[in-house]
Amino acid sequence: MSTTPNTLRLIVATPYGAHGRGGIDRLTDLIIDTIDTRGDLGVKAERLVTRGQKSIYWGVVVFARALVQFCVAAARGNVDLIHFHLSFRGSVYRKLIIAAIARYFRVPYVVHLHAGQFDQFWGRAGTYLRRSINRLFLDSAAIIVLGDYGARVILDRLPSLRDKIKILPNATTSPDQPNRGRSESGQLRITFLGFLDPEKGVPQLIDALGKLACRTDWTATIAGSGEMEQTRDQARRLGIADRVELPGWLDPSETAALLQRTDILTLPSFVESLPMAIIEAFAYGVAVVATPVGAVPEIIAHERNGLLVPVGNAEALANALVQLLDDGALRQRLGDAARRDHAERYEINNYVKRLVSIWRMAVRC
Repeated sequence: MSTTPNTLRLIVATPYGAHGRGGIDRLTDLIIDTIDTRGDLGVKAERLVTRGQKSIYWGVVVFARALVQFCVAAARGNVDLIHFHLSFRGSVYRKLIIAAIARYFRVPYVVHLHAGQFDQFWGRAGTYLRRSINRLFLDSAAIIVLGDYGARVILDRLPSLRDKIKILPNATTSPDQPNRGRSESGQLRITFLGFLDPEKGVPQLIDALGKLACRTDWTATIAGSGEMEQTRDQARRLGIADRVELPGWLDPSETAALLQRTDILTLPSFVESLPMAIIEAFAYGVAVVATPVGAVPEIIAHERNGLLVPVGNAEALANALVQLLDDGALRQRLGDAARRDHAERYEINNYVKRLVSIWRMAVRC
C-alpha cells in the first residue's frame, strides 16, 4: 500500500511471524490481512518477528535482527507507532528491550496484554524486574487488554493507568461456509484446539472422554502441538485411542475445515486470558464447553451461549459433554447464540476499526 501524509506507519511485534503457531500470531495475521485487504484504513503495517519458529538459540538471532530492523526504521523516522503483544517470561524481557528503544527514539508504543499467566509472573518478579514492568506500562501510549480480567491485573498494581486501558476482546473472521456438524459416520465430533499441556486441561479432557468410553456416538479431535505422546498414551490406557485423533498443529485452513465438522468444542483450561479457539468456535456456531478462567466467563454466559465447568473437574466436564451429546436442541441453541454474539462483538472488521482508532489516539498523545 502506498503511503500518504496521513498514513499511519505501524510496526507490529509478533513472536513467530506470519502463520505462526499460537493465538497471538493468528490474531496478528488477521489484523494485517484485514488492513491490507480493506485498503481504506490509512495504515501501513509491518511485522517485527521477535522469536521465530525454530530453537530458542535461533530465537536470539531472530530477536537481534528485529532490534536492528526497529532501530533502523526509528532512526530514519519511518515508524509512527509500535504495537507489541505481551505474554510472560521471555516475551516480557524482549518487550522491555523494545520499549526502551522506542523511548530512546521517541516512538510511542501500545502494549497488548494476552497471557493469563502474566499476573503470576508479575507478582513473582524481583524488585528490578517489577519496576521495569511498571515502567513498561506507565510509559505506554495505550494498553489493550482482552477483558475486565486483564484490566484488573494492571489496575490492582497501577491504578493510575485507568484512562490508558482499552478493553478489546479477540476477534476472528466470519466463515464463508456454515457449520455442518455431525460426521458422515453419524458420530458427534468433540474438538480441542490449543497446546497439549496440563495448563490447557488436556489430561482432564482425556479422563472425561474415558468416562464416555461406553458410548459409541462420539469421536474426538485434539489438535495442537505439545505433549502428544503423553496424550496418546493416556487415551490408550483408557481404551479410547481409536476414537481420539491427534493431528498435531493445524494451519488456518485446516482449523476452519475442522470447525465446520465440529459439534462441540471444549477448552478445559486452568489458565487463560481469552483464547482464540473459543472465538473461532463462536464464529462457526459450535457449542462450547470451557472453564471460567481469565476473560472466558466474560464472553460465555452459562447455558446461554456455552457451558462452564469447574477447573480441573473431569467428572463435571464429562457430564457437560454428555448433556450436549444427548440434547441436539441445546447444542443448536448454544451455537446459534454464540454465532450471533460473534457477529455483534467479535468480528474482525469491527475489531480492526476500533484498533485503528486506538492507534491514532496513541500517536496523538
